[in-house]
Order: sequence, then structure tokens, then C-alpha cells
Amino acid sequence: MRLVELSLSEFEDFASNHPLRSYAQSPAYAKFMGEQGFSYDYIGYDDNGTIIAASLILYKRIGGFQKYAYAPKGFLIDFYNQELVEKFSRDLIKRLKEKGIVFLKINPEIIIGEVKYTDYFTTNYNKNVKIIDDLKDIKYKRRREVEALDFIFPRINGYIDLKKYKQDKLSKDLIKKINYAIKRGLSYETATSRQINVFYNIIKEDAEHSINYYRNFLNIFSKENKSEFFLIKVNYREFLIQAKGEYEKELDNNNSLNMLIQEDNTEENLNLKMESDKYLLKLKNNIVEATEGLKKGADEIIGGAIIIKHLTRVTVLVSGFSKRFMHLNPYEFLYDKLCEIYKNEFDYLDLNGLSSDFNPKGKYFNKNMRKLEFKPDIYEYIGEFDYIINEGAFRNLQSRNLIAKEMKNLK
Repeated sequence: MRLVELSLSEFEDFASNHPLRSYAQSPAYAKFMGEQGFSYDYIGYDDNGTIIAASLILYKRIGGFQKYAYAPKGFLIDFYNQELVEKFSRDLIKRLKEKGIVFLKINPEIIIGEVKYTDYFTTNYNKNVKIIDDLKDIKYKRRREVEALDFIFPRINGYIDLKKYKQDKLSKDLIKKINYAIKRGLSYETATSRQINVFYNIIKEDAEHSINYYRNFLNIFSKENKSEFFLIKVNYREFLIQAKGEYEKELDNNNSLNMLIQEDNTEENLNLKMESDKYLLKLKNNIVEATEGLKKGADEIIGGAIIIKHLTRVTVLVSGFSKRFMHLNPYEFLYDKLCEIYKNEFDYLDLNGLSSDFNPKGKYFNKNMRKLEFKPDIYEYIGEFDYIINEGAFRNLQSRNLIAKEMKNLK
């Protein structure tokens, strides 16, 4: 067996048919990362004329003159075959050493357990856990997650099974939120990279990357029909019509309840009247909000999402919404629409990460809960591993916090 360089078409053919296939191991991703300052190779492992393993390998300078290598979402290889993984790693490390690479990072998309959020977020681990020890035996070092969402790709992830998705199977509370959003004039439209400024201005406070990162991503992936960009907007005219209609209806109900408690002053009837009063106040505020918005224009963009399409899976690269409009349930509206849009063509909607911190007081709790409302299947991945090639240089970079900074930029 020997390492060989693959052509783009050779690599794409192998990668698209491998069980561990992903958008991060694709020519489009290689081209995109090239725009982020990486060089790259398509590496194959040849066994008497048959390619039995392959990987996109990215290279980048770190600390001025040192370099590191990265196999995004790991090698396309049979990780159950420890002997094969060891031989491939040995030959690859030899090649990287000749290139002056300090370390190699991999983060295989291997599921090691299913997280049961209905059972206090306990994880039921599977036989893939053994691969952790196998990699350690080959001298890979497993990186610990210092804080939630610390890895390049999330350690915990959720998937919505699109083939089983039906809105009427969702909780009554979630269906109510989705319908509320529709009644408040929310709608979506497809957009292009030319409109990225509008979206980025909404998410920039929480965005992990620059505007050019998302613009380049769309420019490269959309050329191959591997991405879509959606904008969510509120139509104030529709918002106002719906709010006024609901107000008039609820006002009649409130008047009836007022007459009822005069005849039958029970605690139950009083509670119904109080709930109606609260709802009327909410609808009044809606009418004011819609009226003020309509003075500025017919509609307003309030958020959006960039989607990656790869084989049987669609992945939410990034989504975000104006904090001023979260009461209109744009998140619930968007994810329901994504499921409806893609359920006939794809198998899964990849939610692109859940925080591993499920503490109700945690930083990401609300984001987690919004995703969990859609009852996704949740899995834990094997994590990140480093193969340190030059120990002295690695420690030097580590002591200067350059590795942590670089990995944060990669997220």
C-alpha cells in the first residue's frame, strides 16, 4: 500500500461513495478553505491499483513560519480496521514530516453514542467507543472539550428525520408557535451572496466568522448547487390585518367573559377573564408594532439561514434572527419551513450542533431547547484528535496560545 495524490475527479468519486462522506470532505470545501488561506492535497491510499482510503488534507501556516495539517471530519477510511488506520497514519505522518508539519488534526464524524434528552440527557454508548483507544494506540492524542461548542465541529449534534417529518406530529405548543409566526406575516425568500450584508448585519454580534467567510462560502457552494440562502421577513400589512382580526375576536370573547363572571363569579371564570385580558394587551401591542413597522415599509428582513446541501443531508451552516423579533417565533417558523422544503429530496436536516452543556442556567440552553422542540435524534461524536509530529514546536505554539486561537478561527 502506498500514498498517492488523487485528481479532483478521483477524490470526488471515492468521497461521494464512502460511508463517512460529508461536505467537509469534498472539492467544494477544499476550494472554499483555499479562500481562507489553506493549501490542500487530495490523498489516496493505493492497494494494488484500488483506492481503499482517502482524505482531503488542508495545510496552513501558524505562528509565522510553522505549519499544521487538518483532515476536516477525519479520513475516509474503515476505522474498524485498526491495522489499515495505523498504516495509513504512519505513511501520512512520514509525508507530513517531510513537509515540516508540526501536527495533524482529525475529527472523524463517527458516532459513539445516542443522547436521550428525554432521560436527563444520558448517553447510550456503542461499540465505536473502542476506536478512541485504537487511535490513542496509534499515538493520536484526544483533545478535551474545555467549554461547550469548543470543537471545530460540534461534539453533540441533532438530526431531524425528514422522511418522518410531519408538522401535525409536533407538540401542540410548537405548532401554536409556528402558526403564530405565520399569522404575524412571517415568510421566507431565497437570496444570493449579494444580499449577505443584510443578513450579516443582523447576526454579526454572535457570528463566528467575518462577512467574507459567508460570502465566499455562498459563492463557491452555490455554483455547484450545494448551498441555499434564505431570508426571513415580516410583512407588516399582513401582520396588522391578522392582529386586528384576532383583537376583534378576542374582544368579543372578553366581553362575554365579563358578563359571565357577573353571573357566575367562580375562580375558573375569573382566570379565563384574566387570561383574555393578557391576550388583549398582547394583541394591542402587536397592532402598535405592525402599525409602526408599516410606516417604514411594507416588510422587513429579520433573519435567515445558509444551508449546505450534500448528498442525502442538508446542514444549517448558520442561522440567526434579530433579537427584536424573537417574540414572533422566527426560529420555529424557519426550521419548519426547511423541513417542508427539503423533505422530499433529502433524508436528514443536520442542526449543526447542540451545546454539551444542558444546564438550564447555561449560556446555550435556549438555543438547545429551540432545536429540541423538533424532537431530533441526538448523537455524540468521537471528538478531535491531534497527532503531534514535532513535540518542541507544538509546545511552543501551545504556550503562545496560537493553537487555541487558530482552532477558534476554524470553527
